[in-house]
Amino acid sequence: MKGVVFTEFLEMVEEAHGIVFVDVLTSLSELHSGGAYTSVGNYPHEDMLAMVGKLSEMIDVPPKNLVTTFGKYLFKAFSKNYSVFFEGITSSIQLLEGIEAVIHTEVRKLYPEASLPTFDCFSDDRGLVMDYSSDKPFADLAEGLIQACISHFADDYQIHREEGPTGDAYSSRFVISKASIPQ
Repeated sequence: MKGVVFTEFLEMVEEAHGIVFVDVLTSLSELHSGGAYTSVGNYPHEDMLAMVGKLSEMIDVPPKNLVTTFGKYLFKAFSKNYSVFFEGITSSIQLLEGIEAVIHTEVRKLYPEASLPTFDCFSDDRGLVMDYSSDKPFADLAEGLIQACISHFADDYQIHREEGPTGDAYSSRFVISKASIPQ
């Protein structure tokens, strides 16, 4: 995983719980990186899972909820730090539909070694359908990012999440529809 994900996670933890929590998380013996992260580095996703698991224990919040909350936080950081991707974008649907063709294409140019999730998008009678697939179990992170995207644009959409082909956090289907349309 790209280091920016780790550094943003630790910033979120520090803002919410203080530096002592960050110290505990970055001192976990199971971290492959030794607990040191830079925004440009690459680190095993298992480190993130270990820190989320420990934080979950510390604050008694399920890991799924923590990762979804982090997705929302990460979107805000992305919108601030990578504002070029938001230029000319007027809706969440427009941004979400461009993840693969625009955002991930540019990320791959900068970081050819990056292992990014895929979002296969299509429209049906329900709205925008996004099929998420990854070699890492972070569908909850994707859900938080999508939720924050909708909030960012103040769009009147709802998200319905369905199980993906793997039946776990490695894949999911997200259906984004007008809030007034029943699923």
